[in-house]
Amino acid sequence: MPVLDGVKAKLAAHLQTLVSKMSLGTAGGEATSRDGGAGNVAFSVTPTVQRIDDRTVSISGIFDTSMISANDIKEVVVHGATPLDSPAFRSSFVPISKNATNEIRIDVIMEVR
Repeated sequence: MPVLDGVKAKLAAHLQTLVSKMSLGTAGGEATSRDGGAGNVAFSVTPTVQRIDDRTVSISGIFDTSMISANDIKEVVVHGATPLDSPAFRSSFVPISKNATNEIRIDVIMEVR
């Protein structure tokens, strides 16, 4: 049985309140549904979290030129107040060198289905 639109709207509103940090990590590794979160957190920022509609939440984080890492960045995690919180989202990607000459902007769109 499909979830009713009113319930989806409440779930999206609740998801919006759970997200308070976005972190970049250097561990990488495959992102799975049973993932424990970020490994070797390099940076964390407070993202901009907006409801797009009743079912969709947009999360945007900017990691500026003041954030420098000796190791390549390989993952992004969206979570609560600390990187140890269960992640709402985690993704690994091709390594990116993060130095004083580049800025990384990450946008995540989450939809309640």
